Amino acid sequence: MNGPLTHTISRSLSHPRISRGSTLLFTFALLCTLILAACGGETNQPNTAAKTKTGGDISVGLNADVVTLDPLKSTALVDRQVMLNLYDTLVKISPQNTIVPDLATSWSYKTPTQLLFTLRTDVKFQDGTPFNADAVVFNIKRILSTPSSPRYSEVSSVSSVEAVDSSHVQLTLKKAFTPLLATLTDRAGMMLSPTAIAKLGTGLSNGPTSAGSGPFTFGEWIKNDHLTIKRNAGYWLKDDQGNTLPYLQSIRYRPITDGTVEFSNLQTGTINVADTVDPNQVATAKSSTDLVYKQAPGLSFFGVMLNTKTAPLNNVHVRRAIEWGVNREEIVHNALKDIGVVSQSAISPSSWAYDKNFAPYSYNVNSAKAELAQSGLSGAVAFTLLIASGSPLNTQIAQFLQSELQPVGITVNIKQETFATLLSDTTAHNFQAALLGWSGRPDPDGNLYSWFHTGGGNNNMQYSNPQVDKLLEDARVVSDQDKRVTDYQQATRLILQDASYVFLYHGVVVQATTTNIKNFTLLPTGILTFTNVYLGS
Repeated sequence: MNGPLTHTISRSLSHPRISRGSTLLFTFALLCTLILAACGGETNQPNTAAKTKTGGDISVGLNADVVTLDPLKSTALVDRQVMLNLYDTLVKISPQNTIVPDLATSWSYKTPTQLLFTLRTDVKFQDGTPFNADAVVFNIKRILSTPSSPRYSEVSSVSSVEAVDSSHVQLTLKKAFTPLLATLTDRAGMMLSPTAIAKLGTGLSNGPTSAGSGPFTFGEWIKNDHLTIKRNAGYWLKDDQGNTLPYLQSIRYRPITDGTVEFSNLQTGTINVADTVDPNQVATAKSSTDLVYKQAPGLSFFGVMLNTKTAPLNNVHVRRAIEWGVNREEIVHNALKDIGVVSQSAISPSSWAYDKNFAPYSYNVNSAKAELAQSGLSGAVAFTLLIASGSPLNTQIAQFLQSELQPVGITVNIKQETFATLLSDTTAHNFQAALLGWSGRPDPDGNLYSWFHTGGGNNNMQYSNPQVDKLLEDARVVSDQDKRVTDYQQATRLILQDASYVFLYHGVVVQATTTNIKNFTLLPTGILTFTNVYLGS
C-alpha cells in the first residue's frame, strides 16, 4: 500500500529460511506440512475479568485521511488501518509472523494448483447475512473481474474459484503460486457481504455500512475531520474466558498530516494512539512516562517513483543520474534522525530475500553528471516532484532531493497535493515523479510483483522489463526458497539498473500510545488492530 513519506513506519515481517528439498515433490510436501501446521490457530491474550475491560472510546491519529474503504480500489496504508478492523480475512498474520486461521479454519493443497479452504460456519456479516463459501466465491470473482484493480495482479494466478459446499471453497490456479496465502492475509483476502456490496453500490467506498464481519462496524466518515467505527456486538470471536470481543465501544480516527502535531495530540491525550511518530519526537516518546513506545525493524521501502513514459524521465540515463545524485545517507541521518536504514531495493534487511552485498548507487556527483551527459539532452533538465501536503517531513525530504540534484544539473520543482489527489494522479500516470512508499508485505512477491512487473497493480511508473517479468513469475511458482531468493535478487539488480524508482530508506514498525491502552500487540505488519485492546489505568 502506498503511503506518504510522513512517517518512518514500515510494516515488518521476518521469515525463517526453508531448506531446499531434494526433489520438487518433497519440497511441495514440506510446504504443505508447514502450512497445515500453521492452521492450529492462536489463543487470545486477555486473561482477566471482562467486566474490567468492556467499554470505552478511543481516538487514533492517522498521518493522512482515508482514501477508500473498498479493498478492491484501495492502495493506501491508512485505508488498511481502518479496513482490517472492519473486515475479516481468510487467513491472517500472527504476532509470531505465521499465517494462521481467520475466516478459514484450515487449508490444504490437494495438488500444487488446487487449494481447499475449510471455512467457519458460525460467522455472519454485520448485515445479518451468512458468511459461507458463496461469499468467498463472490469476493474473489469480484477481483478477477476487475483487471483495473490493484488486487488483480495479487490473485491473477487464480483460474477459478468454486464452492464445494457451504463450508468449503476451492481455488484452482493457472500454475503454482507460492505467495498466495500471504497475499490473502490482506486486502485480496478481505471478505465483504455480497448483499451489502449490491445494496451500497458506489457508496461502499465511503460508507460500508454493515459490509464486514469484523470486530467493528462502520459508523460515519466526515472527510478531513474524523472517521468512526463502532463495536460489532455480534462479532464471532471470543476471548479465553468466552467473552465476546471486542472490548472497546468505538474508535475515532483523526487525520493529522503534520507529525509534530500528531505527537502533540498524543502527549496531551487528545488521541490515544498515533500511527506514526515524527523522527524528531522519537527520543521524547521513548523517555516519556506518559507514553508507551515500541519499534522493530520493518519491510517497508520509501522513495521516489519515476514515470518512465514521461520526458525527461523516459530517458534511463536521466533516471540513473538521479540515482547517483541522491544522498541517501544525508536524508536518513538528517531528516529521519537515523530512524530507519538506507535502502537500495524493495527488499529490506528484515526479509529472508535481502541481499546484503547489493549497493548499486552511492552519492557521487561525478557519476551522476556522467550519466546525464549520456542522456543526449541539451539544456536544463528538470522535473516536478509531487509530495503529500501538510507534512514538514515530506517537505524536508523533498528539499534535500532538490538541493542534492542541483549540482548534478537537474532542477527539481516541488509540488504539494493532498494525499488522495497524489494517489489519483499517480494511478492515472499524471505525474513525472512522486514521493511515495510501500508499507511492506510478508512475502517479497508483495513488495516486487505489483510494483515492477509489467502491468502490476502499483506499477504507476509504467516500468517494463521482460527479464524482470520472467524472474518474478518464476519466483511465484517455486516453493524452494533458495531458488526464490536467487530470482528476487536477480530481478532487483535489473530493476535498479533500469532505475524506475529511487529507493531512499527502509523504515521501522512503530507503536505509540498513551499508557491507558492495554493489550495492544505490535504486529509484524504494523497494522493497528483493536480486537483485544481495552482501556485500563
